[in-house]
Amino acid sequence: MVQTIQSTRKQLEDLPGCGKSVEVHSSFASQWANPQKDVNSKLPPKALDSLRNTVLHRLNVESTEEIPFSLILVDGILLFYDEANNESPGAECDTGLFIYAQYETLKQRREARSAYVTKDGIWEDPPGYFDSIVWPNFVKYHSNLIAAHPEITDRKVTSAGGQKSAHEANVAICSSDMPFKDTLEVCVESILGEWNRRQQIQAQR
Repeated sequence: MVQTIQSTRKQLEDLPGCGKSVEVHSSFASQWANPQKDVNSKLPPKALDSLRNTVLHRLNVESTEEIPFSLILVDGILLFYDEANNESPGAECDTGLFIYAQYETLKQRREARSAYVTKDGIWEDPPGYFDSIVWPNFVKYHSNLIAAHPEITDRKVTSAGGQKSAHEANVAICSSDMPFKDTLEVCVESILGEWNRRQQIQAQR
């Protein structure tokens, strides 16, 4: 996976016009998550406009078309798995966003799904699958992050903070059990923080 990210990144950086802004879609949904019908209303338009204005102000630009970078989002359940003390695949990315949910939330979401469409056909969880397979493996493959952020598994909703893990120094941690606006703000702050860091490094050269 690490090699795949490295290769893809190199190809993208070599593309003409890489770094220019691209169209951003405000709609989000996933066939895997069985989203609610009102998923696009989770963030009021005024809140989205306010956040957009904050981004423009922080980047000192007048419009989204002037944003000086593009985003490539890499999604994966094992991005932050640090096997045998090697760097996790997520370490190949400029910054990381680990958006977790509490046990009860994850279990409710999983059990609310009717079935999965896989390359081998339709998959339905057998009884007790979440507690015997899903949750133990979630804890196993995120042990480094959990060691630095025990709130991930202690079943308490924490406030937005965008804290940096001692093991994954460039990963912002936040809970999707928080209001969606707070979760989004943590993600945006992480991205802007990484951009500012890179700008400072370039200025020192």
